[in-house]
Amino acid sequence: MHIVIDPQDPSPKFRQLMTQIQRQIVAGTLKPGQKLTSVRKLAAELNINPMTISRCYQNMEELGWLERKRGVGMLVARDGLNARMEDRFGFIEPSLKNLIVDAREVGYSKSEVMALVMQYWEDE
Repeated sequence: MHIVIDPQDPSPKFRQLMTQIQRQIVAGTLKPGQKLTSVRKLAAELNINPMTISRCYQNMEELGWLERKRGVGMLVARDGLNARMEDRFGFIEPSLKNLIVDAREVGYSKSEVMALVMQYWEDE
């Protein structure tokens, strides 16, 4: 699990943590049944309050993203992953809508935007 908390990001650390874990789950980087880093260890790595991580894990458990296994810790949930995979468009939809609005406002054509997207896709 690779998490980076951006101090310049105005969103709360809790939200950054949750979003990054969700993205790793839908991308398949974190697999169903995989154990997450312990609260204490992740707090030390990120230099943030353990309660922030604990609250994130608990919230994600309530939402069905994670499951707690006694004596093991927090795991990526095995059940319901297919439904969450269908929600992956939600991670990029706001940015995509903003791109389209901005491109139209400055006069880009659909084909020009597609060419730019392809160029940046290949560069990454």
